[in-house]
Amino acid sequence: MGSNEAGLAHAPERPERQAEGQPLVCVHTPKAGGWSLGRLLREHFGPTLVTDYDENPANPVGPRLLDPARHLAGRRPLPPGARCVHGHFHPGKYDLGGAFLVTILREPVDNLLSIYFFWKQMPRHDDPLHDPLHDYFLDHDLGIVETARLPLLRRLLSETYYGGFDMRRFDLVGRHDDREATLERLGRHVGATFDVSVWENRTPPSPERQAAAADQALRRRLEALLADDIAFYERHAR
Repeated sequence: MGSNEAGLAHAPERPERQAEGQPLVCVHTPKAGGWSLGRLLREHFGPTLVTDYDENPANPVGPRLLDPARHLAGRRPLPPGARCVHGHFHPGKYDLGGAFLVTILREPVDNLLSIYFFWKQMPRHDDPLHDPLHDYFLDHDLGIVETARLPLLRRLLSETYYGGFDMRRFDLVGRHDDREATLERLGRHVGATFDVSVWENRTPPSPERQAAAADQALRRRLEALLADDIAFYERHAR
């Protein structure tokens, strides 16, 4: 996969309110509040919301990894009639045109821990091609550090989800740890008041997760492994 373009430049100023006919495109990275945002968008947009979870960039047998050049070269139009598209996809999948492009990023160590403990309690999918990375995780009973070493998770932000895409094209890059501000700005853009108390698909709390989060030696190991994503997050989460 291609590397993300370096450097940070602010996107040009856009109108705060959604222009008539301007679609909203939301890239949902794992365990960054995307299911909650999806529910809020569904309530606002109704049938004009299209959810897209068919080409998860973290699927090892998905088109993004099997043939990334063709995948990026074959940008397709947004679905007819869609005022909002939301899901797991690389932002280069679509011909974005004048769409308002949004994503929410989460601090990489916290994100990895959330993925790990969520996967520990998530059942295997019936279709072996649906989520082979999770199947591999279960089959080999991976630990936290072993999970962080998996290339698709080690560079989840800098390569898997956003590699080769100019992040300056995003109109809003929110932070999971400041979701209220993100939802307020997004709501202002689309003309909605989003309920910030909505939380869906959260990783259940557990003593094991609390101990891992408090383990400073473990955090240092994860910070070293996830250095590329941490640099990406610090550069673009604004």
